[in-house]
Amino acid sequence: MFFGAAEPPLVADDLLNDKPSHNPTTVRWESLLRSGTNSRRVDRPALFYPVFIKPDSRELIAVGDSKPLGTPRSAWDIPNGSVAVWPLKSDGTEGNWRASPEYLRQLFQKGFVRLGEYRADEGRGTVWYLGKAAIQKIEVGEILVTGRDSQGAVIVVPNPELAFGRKTVAKTVWNRPSHHAGWHGTNLVGAMLPGKTFPFPKSLYSVADTLRLTVGSKPNGIVVDFFAGSGTTLNAVNLLNATDGGSRRCILVTNNEVSAEEAAALSARGLQPGDADWEAQGICRSVTWPRSKYTILGQRDDGSVLTGEYLTGKTVEREKARGFTQIGFVDPLQLDTLPKKKQLVALIDGLPQTLVKDPCPFIVSEGHKASVLFDPAAAEDWLEALDGQEHITDFYIVTPVKRVFDQLKAQVVELLGPLLVPEEEKRPMSAGFAANLAYFKLDFLDKERVSLRRAFREILPLLWLKAGAVGPRPELKRGEPEPVLFAPEGSNFVVLLDETRMGRLLKSLAGRAGLSHVFIVTDADESFKTMAQDVREVAGKANPGLAVVQLYRDYLLNFMINKNQDRAAGPAGTQGARA
Repeated sequence: MFFGAAEPPLVADDLLNDKPSHNPTTVRWESLLRSGTNSRRVDRPALFYPVFIKPDSRELIAVGDSKPLGTPRSAWDIPNGSVAVWPLKSDGTEGNWRASPEYLRQLFQKGFVRLGEYRADEGRGTVWYLGKAAIQKIEVGEILVTGRDSQGAVIVVPNPELAFGRKTVAKTVWNRPSHHAGWHGTNLVGAMLPGKTFPFPKSLYSVADTLRLTVGSKPNGIVVDFFAGSGTTLNAVNLLNATDGGSRRCILVTNNEVSAEEAAALSARGLQPGDADWEAQGICRSVTWPRSKYTILGQRDDGSVLTGEYLTGKTVEREKARGFTQIGFVDPLQLDTLPKKKQLVALIDGLPQTLVKDPCPFIVSEGHKASVLFDPAAAEDWLEALDGQEHITDFYIVTPVKRVFDQLKAQVVELLGPLLVPEEEKRPMSAGFAANLAYFKLDFLDKERVSLRRAFREILPLLWLKAGAVGPRPELKRGEPEPVLFAPEGSNFVVLLDETRMGRLLKSLAGRAGLSHVFIVTDADESFKTMAQDVREVAGKANPGLAVVQLYRDYLLNFMINKNQDRAAGPAGTQGARA
């Protein structure tokens, strides 16, 4: 349900079909290593230089300078903790890059360079960069930067709105394998909590997709689930935050009921609600809380790590080797007629015989993913025709000589590099999430005790939550007297409990930054206005957006719900804190 001005967002994927409605082509990254003519070091010495990386993370850290031709590679200084990647060809000879050191540094600073395959024993690797055409599309919005990968390189995708010219509202019926409640709900909870069952948990990914539609554009949003059940909502919020870098918060509310079967078994043992063994079997204690804790830590209380991977909903490109087949059962000289070549092409899937036209020493087609070299003597022309044809995945080379086949294969790999195949990014469950988790038990308070100002310790967590749950949750130890001024270190809020100590409050606020809330306990509504103004004059400049909130001495007035609270509402211009 959407209230007020809220409405469903327009999306490129309507979620109706088992695959995304639109599959935009991936953004092309270009190989930094020059191929073809002028690709040797002697051809362009100024384009021969090292790129320095961290060998473990493969993170690029610096770009070296070029040196005069003839300078040995040992003459370059390699930064500590890094190794050098050189523009070396597959046969080990020295080549050159397609960008100058200065220009590559500019690309590197913007995250437009990344390392692919790295061969430590050979001192070379595949370096990818975004060409000028791709950068221009980023500048005009045709390509979107959605984040950064572990190397610091940008994650880029085509803008689906521009690519397809339309967006729509997601359908009310979704059909995705990832939304299967059995596979990604029941089985997932069972794997996280061995031996514990929960009836009908939702699929983690159906909830995650729901969140993307509602708070995907609100990285600081708050998600509240009043019927938390197995805790899927918090799991999905954490996954969404980890995927898009958001800082959304999630509040789960649940009871601690046991199932009818468990209740009967516990009663047969002479137990009743409230007993420790009974409560330990409740949904909150045995499912919601453990799952929430385990998924954040990536491991269970016994130290065993969570296995499996999360689907993130993001598409990334992985390197995949191209396919090469040696056709050695026929001599190239015997393929001297078009019918013979067509007979050979008939054996290759996805390649029509109509591509065989006289003369035909090879087949290279922009509309097909396979290429055939009938005559190795035409290899140079074949390689020239292949330049830029990254879509070709399979190569068939007619030669009975293994050495010739290997040489041509190496030249094609050097020319085109590995395939970049889009696939859904996954996240190990053992990695957990960068999140904090606090557990609260809701209970009733005696109204008279509250009215006598003896329940500040119990109310304190609510103030922490209202202030955004920033920093460690402060506590007032049991039996500790109520302070006149409560200013916990590392928190973003302050509470003045004795309005006669206003001077002490103002003194504590002077020069302090990082505050979001100041709570003042007073029943004097008109005086509160003056106190609030004094607080803002002292601390407002260093704390933009500072909220000054009135707390009544009878704290329950601030936190009552479904009651006529004329007094708690306060005069115009004050903020009555209610929850």
